[in-house]
Amino acid sequence: MPIGPYWNYIGNTTWQTCEQISFRMTLNESPVEITDIDIDADGNPRLTLNLSSRVQPGEILSWDEEWLFAVVNRRPTLPHISIAQAGTLDDIQLLMEPEDYSLYTRGTSLWKTGNATLIEIAQLIADQIPSQQPYPRQDALSLVLLAIQWIQDNISRSTGVTEPQYPEETIVSMIGDCDDQSNLLITFLRIYGIPSYLTTGHWFQEGARTSGFIWGSLEDNAYRYVDYHNSVGHGWVMAYIPPWGWLPFDLYSLEQGANPIEAYTESLFASTLPFVTLWQIESSDYIAKRRAEETNLFTYEIHRIELEEWTSLGSIPIIDADYLATNMATLIALILTLGFLTFLVGLAVRQATKEEPNRDSKALIQ
Repeated sequence: MPIGPYWNYIGNTTWQTCEQISFRMTLNESPVEITDIDIDADGNPRLTLNLSSRVQPGEILSWDEEWLFAVVNRRPTLPHISIAQAGTLDDIQLLMEPEDYSLYTRGTSLWKTGNATLIEIAQLIADQIPSQQPYPRQDALSLVLLAIQWIQDNISRSTGVTEPQYPEETIVSMIGDCDDQSNLLITFLRIYGIPSYLTTGHWFQEGARTSGFIWGSLEDNAYRYVDYHNSVGHGWVMAYIPPWGWLPFDLYSLEQGANPIEAYTESLFASTLPFVTLWQIESSDYIAKRRAEETNLFTYEIHRIELEEWTSLGSIPIIDADYLATNMATLIALILTLGFLTFLVGLAVRQATKEEPNRDSKALIQ
């Protein structure tokens, strides 16, 4: 089973600029060479790695990365927004280029804008707009806030380690985490003709820990176990709302019963927490890719353990005068240690212990 030659790379957005300071990447303690950086279907940077190794039955591979990034621009203060000032759906098409409008409003295999159930719910939400603002002359912000309110009222939050669901699955289960709820909101917005997409990333939070089995268990012939320290993975929506343009809406920032506008005002963007945007999803189907990974994992009987730790270096000075001339300030430096992707392949490789994998599990791959 060959290891894929591509790797996600931290990208920049209009809200954040990261500067790579250094990196280290090894496979079984041998350096891994990056041969190229290209762009994926969603516009995210993607590394091409020089890997020729194949996983043999019973083999243990240890993958290790350490990245040092500096976040070099401060996010601009979020503008004050209100329904009274918001533009209409027609304004969006006047302000955006036709190809951009089409890209960010079209249905995909992830956001099924043609799904009858989702269309029916979206229309019920839109019907709450006062009759003096008939569809499609509704202001875009009202539709966003009403859709957020519906999700808040009807979709419970999932806890622990969960795999992403499609929006139509979230409607059935009536439960979802940050990206599940975000994808549902994006589907509603695209049905209305409001450009939107998903953004994902991590924010640094001292002492935070997310761990558990994503797929399988110790008793299964295959599993994927994750153990993330000092960071919280997150997903949120970027929506184009005239006259302000692209705005963040973070459904997990809402307390129970809170005004839906707080999905904007209390979003991660509005906080002072250090965070790094990893990638944005505009049209691709990351859920399908993850499910294909799960199929491969069980097909080839792979045991995969991921240890990840983030460390904040705080605000650090950059001495290079040219660097300071082009960047306002260095705010946060984050070391991301992606403490491997471990593959234990074949029935011959079985763990003797039945304890839950933890940091001591790294001994298995050394």
